[in-house]
Order: sequence, then structure tokens, then C-alpha cells
Amino acid sequence: MTYGGIIFLTLVLLNAVFAAVYLIWNVLYKKDTDNRKQYLMNTAIMLLCPIVGIAYFLSSYLKYRFIKLGRRDLSDVEFSKKRHTARVKADENRERNIVSVGEAILVSDKEKKRANMLNVLLGDTDESFSAIALALDSDDSEVAHYAASFLQSKMDTFRDNVRKTLKRINEGDLKDEECQTRVLKLIRYINHIIKQKVFTPIEQTDYTQQMEQLCELIYDNAKHRMTPDCYESVIARLTELKKYNEAQLWGNRFYEDYPATLTAYTLRLKLYFETSRKDEFFEVLEQLKSSSIAVDNKTLELIRMTQIKD
Repeated sequence: MTYGGIIFLTLVLLNAVFAAVYLIWNVLYKKDTDNRKQYLMNTAIMLLCPIVGIAYFLSSYLKYRFIKLGRRDLSDVEFSKKRHTARVKADENRERNIVSVGEAILVSDKEKKRANMLNVLLGDTDESFSAIALALDSDDSEVAHYAASFLQSKMDTFRDNVRKTLKRINEGDLKDEECQTRVLKLIRYINHIIKQKVFTPIEQTDYTQQMEQLCELIYDNAKHRMTPDCYESVIARLTELKKYNEAQLWGNRFYEDYPATLTAYTLRLKLYFETSRKDEFFEVLEQLKSSSIAVDNKTLELIRMTQIKD
């Protein structure tokens, strides 16, 4: 073999070694499997274009890493400290790709699953905390990390908001309408979060008790401002925690204040059905029959279940 042939063969072998090292380093050592196709393509180019392929990728990396060429267009950059309201055109592609949380978790392809989960988290999630919590058990650690980080952030914000609002309420005068309004808003805020059951049992119980105490404050100082939704919230959460005596107390108060409201009957029916207290159940049922309130399908189904159980 001639001297020139030996040099050419040496360069080809070295090129192949560099290409193999590149592939092994990125796929096996760094375990960057998400970009495996890109690494395979780059390796193929290096093998098919000896020296030139390696030189091209090396120069591209050096330029990207160390060299900044050309002037930057700063015409759209705003250095003022004034607040601006950004009006961004809707991302139609993203909107078309938004799916429910359940569907996002069930997708088998990892890249699609992660993209779907991010789309979900960037959307309106106020009613989806419990569904997002399901992603914590995902087989994809990245998706589970997205869900954990999101829920932790939301829960920390909730805790901080409750703490600050309670401090303002304690510093205020409950005879003042503004303070009463603040209490009512906090009751609804706490219920909106804890009804999604994303806290530990201890915290769930603690915040339910705080909500009940806030309801007690309104009931004692401004009973006329206890709205049906506040009664419904505290009764439902207490029943979930099996605090049946407290739930019954608020159920009776609800009935006394709003005898023309269907939920004043249905919540007590559910409570007595769950605790197998037939006498109280049928007593409430008689109250409902004696009223002029229209009964919905859910209440009828509950009554049918009681008859079947009997």
C-alpha cells in the first residue's frame, strides 16, 4: 500500500473512532435518549463525510458556544420600569393540542405525554388539581416532576394567602362589613381548594376546621350574610371528614335559615343516609314533601337508593 493510501485509511479509521465516541458519549454515557435520532443522524454524516463532517459540527459548536456575530436588534426591547399589559395573539396550534388531564397522562409516547402535560398546566387549572395529582404516579418521571412542582407551587401560594388573610381578619372588626366580606371570600377560597383533595389528611382536616371557624364567626356576628353556598361548603367538607355531629349542626342551621332551598334538605339526606340514621332521614324527607320545592334527579336517586337498601 502506498504512503498516501496509508494516510487516507488512517484518517478514515480516526474519523470512525471519533464518530463512535460521539455516539457513545451522548447516547450511552449521557443517556440523552430524547435526542437519539439527532445523534444517529450526526454520526451518519460524520461517517459518510470523513473529516469534513466532524469539522462542520465542531465549527458549529464553537461558533454557538464562544462567538457572537452581528449586531442585536433591540428595537422591540423595553427598558422602562413601567408596567405594560401584554396582548398576545392566541396560540392556535397549542389550543388545538390541549387535552384533558386524564388523556394527557394516558398517552404512551413520552414526548407527547410531556407536551400534553405542559399544555394542561399552562391552561386554566383551577378546577383540575385533583386530576393533576394523578400524574404524580405517572411512569414518566418528567411528567410526575411537572405535576409535583405545579401542585407544590399552588399549595404554597394557597397556604400563604390563607395565613395573610386570617391575619387581616384577626386585626379587623367583625362588625365591619368589609371584614365580613373578607371572611366570606376566604371561606369560598378555602373550600375551592380543599374540595379537590390534594392536601394530606392532616392539612385537609386543619383547613376544614379553619373554614368551620370562619363560618362560625359569620354566623355569630352577621348571620344574615351566611349564604347557602357557605352552608353547603362547610356541611360537605365536614361530612367528607366524617364529622357528622358538626355537619348535622350546620345542616339544621341551614334548614332554619333557608327552608326554601333544596340543598338544605339534600345535604341532610346524604348525611343521614351515610350514617344509616333512618328516622332522621325520613323526617327530612317528610319536610321536603311538605314543602313546595321541586326535587331534582339526584335527590330522587338518593331516595330510590334508600328504598332499595331497605
